[in-house]
Amino acid sequence: MSAVMGAINPITLARPSPDEEPLQDRLNEALVRELVMTAKGGAIGLLGVTVVFWMLVGRWTGGLVAALLIGLAVVSAIRLGGSIWLDRGAVRRFPHMRVFHWLAVVCVLSGLSLGSIIVASCPHLPLDAELMLLVVMIGINSTAMVIFGASPLLYLCYVSPSFAGWWIIAIAHPIPGFEHAFQAALAIYTIAMLATIRSVHRALRNKIVLRLQLTASLDELRDTQSRLVDASRQAGRSDVATAVLHNLGNVLNSVNVSATLANDLVSRLKTDGLAKVAALLAAQGDLGAFFRDDPRGRKLPAYFAQLQAALERDKAAAAGELQALMRNIDHIKIIVASQQSHVRPGGAIETFEVHELLDDALKFSTAACEQHAIEIVRDFGALPRATLDRHKSLQIVVNLLANARDAVLDNPGSRRIAIHARRTEPGSLEIIVEDNGCGIDPDNLERIFRLGFTTKATGHGLGLHYSACAATELRGKLTARSPGVGRGAAFSLVLPIDVG
Repeated sequence: MSAVMGAINPITLARPSPDEEPLQDRLNEALVRELVMTAKGGAIGLLGVTVVFWMLVGRWTGGLVAALLIGLAVVSAIRLGGSIWLDRGAVRRFPHMRVFHWLAVVCVLSGLSLGSIIVASCPHLPLDAELMLLVVMIGINSTAMVIFGASPLLYLCYVSPSFAGWWIIAIAHPIPGFEHAFQAALAIYTIAMLATIRSVHRALRNKIVLRLQLTASLDELRDTQSRLVDASRQAGRSDVATAVLHNLGNVLNSVNVSATLANDLVSRLKTDGLAKVAALLAAQGDLGAFFRDDPRGRKLPAYFAQLQAALERDKAAAAGELQALMRNIDHIKIIVASQQSHVRPGGAIETFEVHELLDDALKFSTAACEQHAIEIVRDFGALPRATLDRHKSLQIVVNLLANARDAVLDNPGSRRIAIHARRTEPGSLEIIVEDNGCGIDPDNLERIFRLGFTTKATGHGLGLHYSACAATELRGKLTARSPGVGRGAAFSLVLPIDVG
């Protein structure tokens, strides 16, 4: 213990002012007279803890909860554990042993073990002053520090907050006689209860303050959440608008192809020959003689028959392209309508033939594929009717076909896209779009559905993201698989047959 005391620097406390010293001397003398009491032939000392009053000159500051315990019997002293017998001879012979005496008090008050208590001593102070002053500082690490120092002067009991945020509870009255010991013990018990009440009150106050802070934080969190929801909605609108533009781009590509083919058909119509025939007939005076006698007139009926057949063919082809244009335009209208109503829970649910939906998706893509010499293979089994958001389902398939078309464009050899459709388990439909194009790196199989992720030089990472989200909205799932880069890929769309 002496080694521990020697390793710790003592704390110097401010001394009382000169005019207070006579009073302190008298108090010290009175305390010395009462320190050693005889009970059953043995002496027990005063067990006590009080508070530092002289941390700052002339002010009541600093310290912790303190109490003054009076040992009234030998049994009580022994029960404290670590107490020693004190008489005048013991005090003279073993001046340092009193440290254990005070440590026992600290153990009782703090509930700590002797091994967790650090002691610093001021050996130059007299015993009476030492016993009247003991500071117990219990930190956040549950270590108590005991400091001996100067003694208090006043007779009163004080309860006040200290500069460190602790409570000072002090009694500064020497015991004048044994008859007052019980009163002192009762007073100190009252002080201990006050300390407990103060501690509970402070803890409750801290809880209330914390609760108010949490309430304010919760309100702020709600405001932040509301702002985030608004921002999310705005971002969602932006994402929807971007996806709509991407889908429009896919459809407009088909519109452009159909319009180009229709323009080519119109430009190839054999109207020049009709103009020459009309001029030839206008120059004839007798049309009957012209058709009967003129070799040119005799050839005209056969020419008209050939022209009529050619015009019929061109008319049918132009009608087909115009119908494709109309379907694409209708699909564009639906895409725009989806942008205008994207805040609603879902699109229009309707019952349709699945093979008709696939035919429409292929019609949107066939012309563009023919332009790039891409072979399209159809593999449809017995397909059921489905009750779904038809246009959302159609857009997913259109996007998958467009993605496959882009994947095979750089193939030096054959370019092939296959679309398979079959009914899987009861109530489900699987549509697979596969290609022999550039393939997918295994590390990207999950990332390709993220918004903005693309491996295309001119891509935007929108089509597959939209398609995956749309499949989820339809209670389905879109997945991808690929043997690796340069080895093609397949996208599987699983949809419920009925979401009505």
